[in-house]
Amino acid sequence: MANERTLMSYYRAALALLGISAFIFKFYVSVLFTVLSLLFLLAGVGLAIYGTLRYFKFQKKLLRK
Repeated sequence: MANERTLMSYYRAALALLGISAFIFKFYVSVLFTVLSLLFLLAGVGLAIYGTLRYFKFQKKLLRK
């Protein structure tokens, strides 16, 4: 169950990064803020992917034992 909680923590953090990205993109009009928004977007998606891969890696280890 700890593995699932960790996965949900990764998803929660990724969702927060995506929310920050949407906020910056919506309320700040500048090339700099658009790039910053894109960086937060990529960080959020990357974190969700990393968390998912980590979950399956440890799930596989747990099922072997």
